[in-house]
Amino acid sequence: MNSKTRINRTEYLVYGLLMLLILLGFTTSTLFHGHDIDETHFLFNDFLRTLKVVGVYIIAFAIHDAFIAPLLVNKHKPWLYILGVVALGVVFMLYQCNTHPAEPKNIKVEKFQKGSSDIKNGTPNETPLPPQEIDAKDPGPMAPPPMRRHDILAMIMFLFGIGTNIGVKFYFRSLDARKQIEDMERVNLKQNLAQLRCQLHPHFFMNTLNNIHALVDIDHKKAQECIIDLSKLMRYVLYESNHEFVQASKESEFMKNYVRLTRIRYSDKLKFSVSNSDDGTKVWIPPLIFISFVENAFKHGVSYNKESFIDIDCKIYDGDDGKPRMYWTCHNSKHNGNSKKKVDEASGIGLSNVRQRLDLMFGTNYTLNITDGENDFLVEMDIPVFTSDPSANA
Repeated sequence: MNSKTRINRTEYLVYGLLMLLILLGFTTSTLFHGHDIDETHFLFNDFLRTLKVVGVYIIAFAIHDAFIAPLLVNKHKPWLYILGVVALGVVFMLYQCNTHPAEPKNIKVEKFQKGSSDIKNGTPNETPLPPQEIDAKDPGPMAPPPMRRHDILAMIMFLFGIGTNIGVKFYFRSLDARKQIEDMERVNLKQNLAQLRCQLHPHFFMNTLNNIHALVDIDHKKAQECIIDLSKLMRYVLYESNHEFVQASKESEFMKNYVRLTRIRYSDKLKFSVSNSDDGTKVWIPPLIFISFVENAFKHGVSYNKESFIDIDCKIYDGDDGKPRMYWTCHNSKHNGNSKKKVDEASGIGLSNVRQRLDLMFGTNYTLNITDGENDFLVEMDIPVFTSDPSANA
């Protein structure tokens, strides 16, 4: 069942409950207003009259809901809607004014005349004269007006019913529109994430192929091993990174392959360390979220002839809300030749993409701090992680 069907069913469930409440209200007012509850036959007739009255409102409500309200809600034709409401109101009032209870016509009145007093008993004795019909010239009671207070009350109830109908329709239409906007935002999010990943891939593979090209002239066997590692990287990028979330252990294996390919260009003066508080098999994170920082660490923090270091640390902990989070840091050296301007210019695209991805995926529920010191460069990232794939449960 799609969301629109659920919304329509909920709308008509609301209408049904309103009609039931109105029926109960009319029935209660009619059955217990001035009548003995034991008068079963009389109460049953009142109940039938109540059903007839409420039935007229239900028919008018149904006509407005099916034919007139869509003119305003769906087709956006307010003047046509007003004409339809006026026409329905006129028909409703004509029916009301022509279904009044019958008025009594000929009323016979008995005239009483004071008689003589009963002398014996000492009490007055009043004897009625024979009943006499009212003179034909007597105009009798005045004719009732064409519209009574009951009719005005009925019109108010009619207007209340169509007002409720149009209000409920606009409310559920706004729910449907909001759901459509959420679906569009979700699709747009996936497209933006895919676009950001596509921007990352050429940059990453360009650097990796340059590394292998440099190794071919030095060690053929090592170059073959690097090609195998590159195929693993490509498999991960092509298949795993298309998912919204991946296991942290797979992302860690991807990073190891990348480091193995990249560090062969550098001497033993590079000190590289990685520490993890968890093996990552039960933690799910966005794919390719760390690669830009590691790339920048190799590109701008490592020197061929000077001592250099890259330290990566990853910890899983429980946040204030009790949900797991990941605190990831990348700390690398920075030499005098790598000025702040060069680092910003070279890493701007990659870091900007990472920020956009984090904004799209986590909103404000993350922190990313980058400290560009005189001799070092520190990246601190704190993101929520999941114990299962959240995209599979969406």
